Formats: sequence, C-alpha cells, structure tokens
Amino acid sequence: MKDAFRVWRERDLSSEAIVYLFLDGFCLGVRQGTRGKEAVLVAHGINRGGKRVVLHLSLGGRESADSWKSMLHDLEDRGLKPPQLIISDGNPGLLRAICDVWPELPRQRCIVHRMWNVLARVPKKRQAEVKRVLHRIFHAACLDDAQAEANHFLARYGRQFPTATEILTKHLGECLTFYRFPEHDWKNIRSTNALERAFKEVRRRTNVIRRFPAETAALAVVFGILEEEHLK
Repeated sequence: MKDAFRVWRERDLSSEAIVYLFLDGFCLGVRQGTRGKEAVLVAHGINRGGKRVVLHLSLGGRESADSWKSMLHDLEDRGLKPPQLIISDGNPGLLRAICDVWPELPRQRCIVHRMWNVLARVPKKRQAEVKRVLHRIFHAACLDDAQAEANHFLARYGRQFPTATEILTKHLGECLTFYRFPEHDWKNIRSTNALERAFKEVRRRTNVIRRFPAETAALAVVFGILEEEHLK
C-alpha cells in the first residue's frame, strides 16, 4: 500500500477536469512516541463527469496557511487547473491560502459548519427551532428566497441571539455561492459533508491503531480508506 500511495501522491493531474474542489482537514494520531495529533489535509474534487476524485493527502501541522498553500501549490505543480468553485469550512489558515493562491475563484463556505457555529450560540432548548429556520435559508428555492429568509431570521432573532445572528451574517454571501451554479449540483456543493463522512470512517477504523510507525504509513492507510469509501 505504501508504494501505491507514493505513486498516487506524485501522479500527474493535468487530465483531471475538476469543476468543484473540496478542501478540509482532520486530526489524527500519527507518530509513535508522541501524544499530540496532527492535521491531515485532504483535497478532493468532482470532475466534469460528476465523479468524485481524491487528489491530495498530506500532513499539515495545525492547518496553518503555509501548510495549505503548500498543498495548493503541489496541486498546481502536478498540473491541476483551477476549478470553478472551492468548497471549504472557515479555517483561517485555509482561507488565507486560497486567497493567496487562487484569489479570483469563487468560494463556498460549508453550510453545515455555519449552522453548527450559529446553533452553538443558541440555548439548547431553542436549537431545534432555530435549526429549522436556518434550514429554510440554505435550502431555499433560489438566491432571492434565501436572502429573504436570512432577513427574516435577523428580524426574528436579532435581539434574542445577537451573537448567533452576527455569526450568520458574517460572510453569508460565501455560504450562498452555490446558488450561482446549476441546481442539480447544489446538494453536493453547499457543504463538505462528503469529506466529513469519510473522516468519520477513517477515525472509526484507525482508533484501534492509535499511533502509526511513520508519516507515510499513516497517510497510506487514510488513502486506502478514502479510496474505498469513494467519498460518497
């Protein structure tokens, strides 16, 4: 598996016609003899044929901007052409890296992460109610309807939950970018859910290992699981 992973990690990407590029990371106990966890940075995309493709895996420390920039430059060096849209969470290092490397590309902030962040500022007994209202924003029939629902949210909860409404409105436009793309793709591009589900499976299957003997061994195992899961 290690040899297959090395070949895969260095392969040419010039023939990959990636339309939507997803970037995310998760923490994993990598090295024996250490206690801390390290970020595994993952890039995967959807190509013109609608197929999901895992493009890159690497260690990224604490998901710094430099780590993410190194990943993006690696994708470029291997021939990947800029996608039409980048989908990510709000990690500051990642966002800085995207702005530095591909500043002209539209970005979609993951709506699931944004809803989690909003709901974390709402009392538990009100979260189900607020979640239903948020759902109406991000699953509206069109951009105008989504913006109208957002205005309704602000009018309804602005005084009750000012911090939650502030988080919702901050960069809201980047949470609604998906409306600029074909409707049949909305379900797939408004969040990083496919990566999050794959990460959950990686954690489940690596919990018994605890620590890996080396970096390549860890990444090779993650690669094998992601390829097996096909990020569906």
